[in-house]
Amino acid sequence: MMMLSRRTALGALAAPALAGPASAQAWPSRPVRVIVPFAAGGTTDLMTRLVAERLGGPLGQQVVVENRGGAFGMLGADAVAKAPADGYTLLGGSPGPMVVNSYVYKSLPYDPERDLCGVCMVASVPYVMAVPTSLGINSVQELIARARAQPNSINFATSGMASRLTVELFRALAGGVPMEMVQYRGGTPARTDLLAGRVQLVIEQAPAFLEDFRAGTLKALAVGGAHRFRLLPDVPTLQEVGIAGYEAEAWMGYGAPAGTPMAVRQRLAAEIDKIVKSPEVTERLLSWGSEPVGGTVEDMERILANERRRWSEVVRIAGIEKE
Repeated sequence: MMMLSRRTALGALAAPALAGPASAQAWPSRPVRVIVPFAAGGTTDLMTRLVAERLGGPLGQQVVVENRGGAFGMLGADAVAKAPADGYTLLGGSPGPMVVNSYVYKSLPYDPERDLCGVCMVASVPYVMAVPTSLGINSVQELIARARAQPNSINFATSGMASRLTVELFRALAGGVPMEMVQYRGGTPARTDLLAGRVQLVIEQAPAFLEDFRAGTLKALAVGGAHRFRLLPDVPTLQEVGIAGYEAEAWMGYGAPAGTPMAVRQRLAAEIDKIVKSPEVTERLLSWGSEPVGGTVEDMERILANERRRWSEVVRIAGIEKE
């Protein structure tokens, strides 16, 4: 009787422990939804779909992408933040909804750090400092000298908070550069006025301007990453030209509701990493002017932590008030 009771007790204790791994192994047992918090056709949407359409095979379930744009990515990110943390709802994430928005907007329906978690990076997209060729400026130091010698002669365009913060980071690290900001509703009108010389500077995602650089209508002064951009090998980084500490890149990565089981996140990260590093997907990402990343859950969490430190400090130094 004592032996039987002991075995019964041990079995009862073991049952909960076995339930966790068993349920994790059973995932996924139904389709997985990926919410992109922006309109279809943009960089985040294209990269999300590139991975999602290949993710269903190894998971053994359909992976469905849903675009839910609006409010600078807040609507879609909020839907993910409030979804059950069971691995069946993922986020096609980017810096705005996963990091930056909490520092620049007064009221968010979710807290990116508290309500979302990282899964796996897909790719980074380098920023480039571009000016009209007609401006006659050929280096970052020439730009700084012109702006200081002729205050308010340099206007910089922004098409959103991210493109503003990239310039604010430059201004702060350069010791203050007097320039006027001109805000646009999107990247296309900002590019149009840059080409026309009505604004003199942008720091934006490099792929959008590659044809302009080839045509000679715009000049790339520097790129924002820690390393030179593969498609602009002769263009130095901002660090190389004396702007110590400047490092900024756009990126796309998968996220999930906070509390999503680590076993599920690790499984997803392992599959996404394989997809990103496959020859077909790597080639496609490179052709879009992005740099494949991949990695583990821990890698993405480190990136998110670094991004939070960087952009919260930029907002503080620049004195940007929440909108």
